[in-house]
Amino acid sequence: MSNDSLRYNIRWVEHTFTSRNITESLLSPERESGNITTNDYEAATAFLPGFHRHYRLIGSTVAIPLTLAFRQPTWNTRRTYLFLTTASLAGFVVGHVISLSAHFKFVRSIENPVGFSHAMENIRMSTGGSAPPGPIIVREGGKWSVEHDPDAPPTEPHSAPAPPTNSVAVSSSIKHPSKWDQIRNANSRTANSSSWDLLRQNHERGRMASGRESEDDPEQIKDYDRAAEQAKFNALLEKERNFG
Repeated sequence: MSNDSLRYNIRWVEHTFTSRNITESLLSPERESGNITTNDYEAATAFLPGFHRHYRLIGSTVAIPLTLAFRQPTWNTRRTYLFLTTASLAGFVVGHVISLSAHFKFVRSIENPVGFSHAMENIRMSTGGSAPPGPIIVREGGKWSVEHDPDAPPTEPHSAPAPPTNSVAVSSSIKHPSKWDQIRNANSRTANSSSWDLLRQNHERGRMASGRESEDDPEQIKDYDRAAEQAKFNALLEKERNFG
């Protein structure tokens, strides 16, 4: 912002110059120091504590008689409350626009905007009050603009938290067996267990039977041996078939 500009904080002005006596006591030293001309001093003491400070409140309050005037007997409580709220908000906006227009006219009428800006800054420093956020009329040469809380820090966008990468890496590094691998392993375990169990059971039965029967019966011993060999051969065939 250049040195020939005027920044006019509407909220700070309305909160600071609340009466004519306060306005005169604050602006008199600035007029004596030459920051404010006599015309600017007279205009400021007449306008700053004026009735325009209450336009927003008046606009919101007007909603009550309007609601009473337009309310129909068929309206229920919800509809009446909705009408009152809407009328109050509309009245506030209208009052704000009218008040803003009045401030514009006053700022436009200032003869020495640079000196008036210095006076406002001196008053703010002497009263110790910080400029509240709100609309600010900026007069820079022949240009006019309105800023809304320009000194507020920019809001950084909220970034979503990044998903944890460790769990993803761990889960991706673990290789799960396929369905065919599971079936092949199950069949292999079943085949090995069943074949060797059958061989062991036949061998045990052969031993128990050989203990009960005569040891001098060679044919029976051969039968048991052939059964054991056949079971072993069947187990080998089943194992080869599963691996194939």
